[in-house]
Amino acid sequence: MRSGRALVGLTTLLTIVFAVPEWRIVEEHPLPAIPLLLANTLPVLAIRWNPVAVVLVFGVTYPLWLETPFDGAHEGHILQSLPLMVALYAAGAWRRPLWLRAMALITPVWMMAAVVAGQWRVSVTDLLYVAVVCGVVWALGVAIDDRQRYAEDLEVKAEQLRAAQQALAERAVADERSRLARELHDVIAHAMSVITVQAGVGAHLIAARPAQAAKALTIIERTGREALSEMRRMLTVLRDPARSDQIVPAPAPQPGLADVPSLVAAAGDAGVAVTVAVSGPPVPLPPGLDLAAYRVIQESLTNVIKHAPGVRTQLTISYQPDRLTVEVHDPGAADPAYIPGQGLRGMAERVALYDGELSAAGGPGGFRVTATFPWRCRDPSADRR
Repeated sequence: MRSGRALVGLTTLLTIVFAVPEWRIVEEHPLPAIPLLLANTLPVLAIRWNPVAVVLVFGVTYPLWLETPFDGAHEGHILQSLPLMVALYAAGAWRRPLWLRAMALITPVWMMAAVVAGQWRVSVTDLLYVAVVCGVVWALGVAIDDRQRYAEDLEVKAEQLRAAQQALAERAVADERSRLARELHDVIAHAMSVITVQAGVGAHLIAARPAQAAKALTIIERTGREALSEMRRMLTVLRDPARSDQIVPAPAPQPGLADVPSLVAAAGDAGVAVTVAVSGPPVPLPPGLDLAAYRVIQESLTNVIKHAPGVRTQLTISYQPDRLTVEVHDPGAADPAYIPGQGLRGMAERVALYDGELSAAGGPGGFRVTATFPWRCRDPSADRR
């Protein structure tokens, strides 16, 4: 009983039920009948705090009611056991250790013992019935309390599961945004490098060699369109949810090593001749790993275009039994103003995502980027599908 008003109402009802069967005694002997009657009902008000103590109190007050001589012997009524039943149920359902709740059973046990010993003038059959009912009511309270605790535990676990799912969803969103940031960086950096180089070529040749200047402008236009198309494809993932009813075109497939020839052609248009060497038979790669290898090559060629324009570059793709290795080497002198930035960090993150290793270093022999991917590593992109 959590509501004090409901508890008062229940106590009032039990008082009426207790008095009705022997109302004659209450009328003829208000003293001591009324105090004893109230002693057998008013303690119900305390079951919110200590139902076991209420049961033990009833173990004294109810025998006093039955043994008090009025005009003659009276055996009580079965309805007068209801306050005790209510207290026993509350004791069984009390949120306390089981041994403490079990102390409430002292009352029915000692009542049975008193009858057997002949110290209480009550029918053994009737009292045995009451004692059995008392035990059942107490056990019912224990069972219902266990059930409630189990339900509460399930609610807590369900809430924890919802929180964990929310955290995973937020982490997935963060990972996806990070991936898109890397993708956008690679696309924009490569396109802008090609566009910048070609714009410089066109500006230099527009007066003397207009045909080559026109070719440079064509390359700028194509590169810009390709970059915009790929950016639009990636940004559809980040579209406004409130406008999700708009028709969005299906995204194109992610690029991979099969698209390396287009990268080489773009680098050639920007003035960087790339020689490609492939060792080992090419095999199908997991989509995520294929994209990561492609982006490493793209970013490496972008760096060559920006920092070593006009240098012949060597691209090596090696399919080995236990690993895939891609290497971009330009023999030009290192740019003294070059500082590793987002590009190299993005490459390192991509390679690490697939348990690989990235080496990027410059020296007298030029600048060399080498990425090695374990061949049978887990594909993290499969977790998002």
